[in-house]
Amino acid sequence: MAKRPTVSSITTGHASITALNANFTALKEGFDNTLSRDGSSPNTMSADIDLNGNDITNVNTITNASGVDVVSAVTTLKDQAAASATAAASSQTAAASSQTAAAASQTAAASSATGAASSATSAATSLDTFDDRFLGAKSSNPATDNDGDALATGALYFNTSDNNMRVWNSSAWQAVGPTSAEQTNINTVAGIAANVTTVAGIDSAVTTTAQSVAILNSLNAMFTAAENIAVTVVSSGGNKFAFNAVTAPAITLVKGFTYTFDVSDSSVSGHPLAFKDAGGNSYTTGVTVNGTAGTAGANVVIVVPTTGTMPASYYCTVHGAGMGNTIATQTNDIATVADSTTINNIQTVVNNLSTISAKATLDDATALAIALGG
Repeated sequence: MAKRPTVSSITTGHASITALNANFTALKEGFDNTLSRDGSSPNTMSADIDLNGNDITNVNTITNASGVDVVSAVTTLKDQAAASATAAASSQTAAASSQTAAAASQTAAASSATGAASSATSAATSLDTFDDRFLGAKSSNPATDNDGDALATGALYFNTSDNNMRVWNSSAWQAVGPTSAEQTNINTVAGIAANVTTVAGIDSAVTTTAQSVAILNSLNAMFTAAENIAVTVVSSGGNKFAFNAVTAPAITLVKGFTYTFDVSDSSVSGHPLAFKDAGGNSYTTGVTVNGTAGTAGANVVIVVPTTGTMPASYYCTVHGAGMGNTIATQTNDIATVADSTTINNIQTVVNNLSTISAKATLDDATALAIALGG
């Protein structure tokens, strides 16, 4: 509490206005001295001011012992506290946003890691698939892929022995382009392209010549009593023998002729050519088999007899009569005349006639001519 005011100069008597004014002055000075506003004594507080719950209003400044304006300082501190609280809230919001962003980044990083792992797996699979398809350079046909697995249809490799790409067709390696030897032949043809063009321009003459050669070959076969037939196997509603590119023909063989069936083409492999008689029995008379069908130099030779049992059909000993057809036999007049025995007989007659002519008289000669129809 503030000091109780002390008044020591109040006089008695109230009739005098002067005396009353003096008393009021003394009271004023007593209060003024107790709650000093100008720093005069006595002004020392001896206890706290208790306002009993009332406010202090209309205060301009409150200063402390150091002369600092406490109200301004409190206001400043309050403003600073509010600003700090706002900054703290902003920091908290920013921290929450950063935490959310960090969580999102972590999730994205995890997704990226998963994606990278998937990409790595996919890349490894793609590399393995490529590695299974292109086997690289090798000196000979591989039996498996680079992993030791079965070859995939369409697999490729470069053969360093003949400098050619090869592809696996599910059962064998097949050259993709020309071999070195084939390329040499191509280059040779390219070098004579003008000549090829010239020949193409005289196609009719070439065709006529080819026909003439064929006729001459046929005549040669008639007179030599020998003929060569190229044999292949083609697919025509099932495998069939083809003779000189004609599929499963019914053929006619000349009695006394020798026929050589060339069965060296690779397509004939596994299809042995043989003959049967009219009774369906295996026909082997005059038949000679050389080599194995489908290999170089292999052939089947048949000498057709002039009399007796004749071949009646040809067939495959593995796949049956469905690959072949019938055989007819005939006598060829030219061949008969050209036969050495016949020629010898004719020559004998000529010689005998010459002898008779030389020894006969004119009448004998005339008689002989008449006898011979002359």
